[in-house]
Amino acid sequence: MKMLMCPKCGGELQTIIYEDIEVDRCCQCAGIWFDSSEAEELKRRKGSENIDIGKLNWENHQEALDAQIPCPRCGISMIKMLDLDKHPIWYETCSQCQGIWFDAGEFKKYKDNFPKQGLLSKAIKAFRLKK
Repeated sequence: MKMLMCPKCGGELQTIIYEDIEVDRCCQCAGIWFDSSEAEELKRRKGSENIDIGKLNWENHQEALDAQIPCPRCGISMIKMLDLDKHPIWYETCSQCQGIWFDAGEFKKYKDNFPKQGLLSKAIKAFRLKK
C-alpha cells in the first residue's frame, strides 16, 4: 500500500484506528486525513475526538488559506471548506475521492459543532413533532 504524506507539512501519515475505523494522522503536525465518510462516522462515536492530539495553530492556519493543498490520496487540489457553526473552522475536502483533511485541533471542533443526541434533545425533538 502506498505511504500517504501530509498535504500540509510533508510528514508521513500513520494509521490510527478508533473502533475499527482507520484514519491517517501526520506524525509531525498531527493533522488528520479521513477517507470518504470516516469523519461523519467518527463524529457520532463517543470519545473519537481523542484521535485529534494536536492544538489548532491559528497563525499557520491563516497562512494556509491561500495555498493549494493536494489530496494525499489523489494528488488533486482540495477545496477549502468553511464550517461556521459553534466553532468556525476551515478544512479541506477532495472532490474526487471525498476525503477530508483536518489540521491539528480541527476534528475536535468539527465534532463539537454537532449537538449531542442525549435524552433531553430527543425529548425536545419528540415534543416538536407533536405540534
